[in-house]
Amino acid sequence: MTLFNLAKKNIKLNTKHYLLYFYPMVFSIVIYFTFVSLQYNKQINESASSLGKVQPAFMAASVLLLLFSAIFIWYSNNFFIRKRKKEVALYSLFGMRKKQVGKLLFYENLIMGIVALGIGMAIGVLLSKLFTMLLIRLMGFKIIANFEISSVAVVQTLIVFIVIIVVTSIHNYRMIYRYTLLDLLKADKQGEKQLKVSKAAAIASLLALGAGYYVLLQPSDLGIYIEYGFGAVLFSLLMILIGSFLFIGSVFAVLLERILKVKRLYFRGTNLMSVSHLRFRMRGNTLILSMIALLSTFTLFVLGAIFGLHHNVTSMAETNYPLSLMYTSQNNEMDDEIARLLKESRQHEILFSARVEYIEIEADLSEIGRWSNQYPVMLLSEKDYQRLAEKIGNHNEVVGKDRALIFNDGNINQNTDPYTGKTVTIMNHAFTIQKYVEKPLLNQTYYALPMVINDADYEQIKKHAIVKELQVYKVKNEKSMDTLIKDIQDVVFKDFEVDQDSMIFSSFFHEYQRGVETYGLLIFIGGFLGIVFLLATGSMLHYKQLTEATADQGRYIVLQKIGMGPKQIQVTIAKQLLPVFLLPLVIAIPNSSFLITALARFSEMNLLLPFLSTIAIYMAIYLVYYFITLRKYNVIVNRS
Repeated sequence: MTLFNLAKKNIKLNTKHYLLYFYPMVFSIVIYFTFVSLQYNKQINESASSLGKVQPAFMAASVLLLLFSAIFIWYSNNFFIRKRKKEVALYSLFGMRKKQVGKLLFYENLIMGIVALGIGMAIGVLLSKLFTMLLIRLMGFKIIANFEISSVAVVQTLIVFIVIIVVTSIHNYRMIYRYTLLDLLKADKQGEKQLKVSKAAAIASLLALGAGYYVLLQPSDLGIYIEYGFGAVLFSLLMILIGSFLFIGSVFAVLLERILKVKRLYFRGTNLMSVSHLRFRMRGNTLILSMIALLSTFTLFVLGAIFGLHHNVTSMAETNYPLSLMYTSQNNEMDDEIARLLKESRQHEILFSARVEYIEIEADLSEIGRWSNQYPVMLLSEKDYQRLAEKIGNHNEVVGKDRALIFNDGNINQNTDPYTGKTVTIMNHAFTIQKYVEKPLLNQTYYALPMVINDADYEQIKKHAIVKELQVYKVKNEKSMDTLIKDIQDVVFKDFEVDQDSMIFSSFFHEYQRGVETYGLLIFIGGFLGIVFLLATGSMLHYKQLTEATADQGRYIVLQKIGMGPKQIQVTIAKQLLPVFLLPLVIAIPNSSFLITALARFSEMNLLLPFLSTIAIYMAIYLVYYFITLRKYNVIVNRS
């Protein structure tokens, strides 16, 4: 029998054991292939043209997914090989040369990799349309998803995973040369050192986390952020990173030491066995638990932020675009045609319409802190402002002589008010800014900054300027104006010759649709990666604990011999596994909560409900992993 045939026979006879490594490989291939297929999907790229090219976003995410898949497969392979070290030693005892054993392991990994690649890509092809439909739904496109297989995605997936499979196969081949026969036979009997107790490290951990949290909670317009800017954010993240790494290895060790001194608790039931196990096993788990805690922090924050932004799409659009339609009137014929389209649309009843006169004029706005001085001022009279503000529900302000009101247009810093009291000169006429109004008067547009002046001042400037008119509408059901807006655009830009440089055309629907598309794409990519990270980190904990279960079989045999029953052993295992699964969440939830709080304060959005939903889903999946690991741990122990 050749080594290749022996490898095939081993896989057939021990399918149950080989599936522990086979499943992660298939999962990684399915996820990667599906994601890359979406990257090259023609329908999505054409439909999302308004956002620019979406391929770079998918490409960046696919690189991240590739790195994580490679690490996940490598970790799963190491777990699988560690379980087989004793088997490999037996091959050597039966007279097989190291080269033969290495080839056997190489062939086994190669066969499993090729089979996993075929199955994974087949499943990926079947799921690609489902995920395309999901992405189309999230981005709000009204198209039917077609079934298509991207040849580029197929070739890219094949190349990537063939490289990973070959590298892991070579790694397995070299294993027989890295260990002595005695090391292989005693692989599961190597003890671990007790977790060191350092009160100084525990205090340093809490201080670092406290410093990071304190900086994040500071108002963005006060204190440390004004002086240090983004450096303050980097400092807080660094403190959280250091504090999280120290927490698991120090604070938990101090807590275990305290339990030892509380005799009533330590000697109650099976606590002695569970605590002793954790003291010796946690040192080997510290690094992986710290990495999982930080990765979970990132995942919870990103998912919470993305779901929160998507949840607030409507409110953001309503805040920044209070008018359903706003355009520069060119002639009466155009206005009549647009009015006719709106009146004939039964779904979109007109709530109000208004005609607003304005002067588009150049002015030096650098002194008031405008981010871009490229675009002009949209000068409005107090009379038109009062009329429009009353209709959209803004608070009316009386504008004094030589005074002005300015409104947020997306080009000024809207979180603070450094504008009140400053002077803007227009046509040699100096206007003092009376007030900065955060709530927009008109739809935010990057063409002009709305500025309201006294009627008398306006009439003076009007004599020497070109006067234009805005036609504005507010209608019902403005989120479903896609067809109507297209018809109106045809009237404005096709049926009439207009000067597009001086033409203002803005609608609530366009902003809302852009938000749905953008955040729908972010939800898909972020949710996709978040679920992969969650499943992979849960699997890493799962494999780590099952490795320990195999190594601890002898200890549980002794416990059974001294009279400990199956239920007591199960309780002991449950107690020692629970902290391992809880510790990453104990770090990740507070870390991500403070990050989300800072983001919510800066963006002035309510992110609480989406973030709490994310935490609930995350904890539920981790709980499932805990019970699966507990069941399999018990199976391994009872098998002994």
